[in-house]
Amino acid sequence: MPPKGKLAKWITDNIVLLVGIPLIIGVHYGWSKLQDIPYLVEPSEKKEFPLIGAYHSYKNKFLGNESITASSSTSEPQEK
Repeated sequence: MPPKGKLAKWITDNIVLLVGIPLIIGVHYGWSKLQDIPYLVEPSEKKEFPLIGAYHSYKNKFLGNESITASSSTSEPQEK
């Protein structure tokens, strides 16, 4: 095997990051574009990004934080 330069070795060592990060960004961009198409997703059914929803679930479950989540912020207020 011929000797590799520093850049080639770095790319080989970090290929997961170089592929994974743009892939995650692309998936989130696609999710946002699909959410903006009215005949696919009703405005009342729009959801936030999956990672943001997972963060809110984690925060509520493990930290006991009772902040507003996506489901409660999109629903109509309940009358008592």
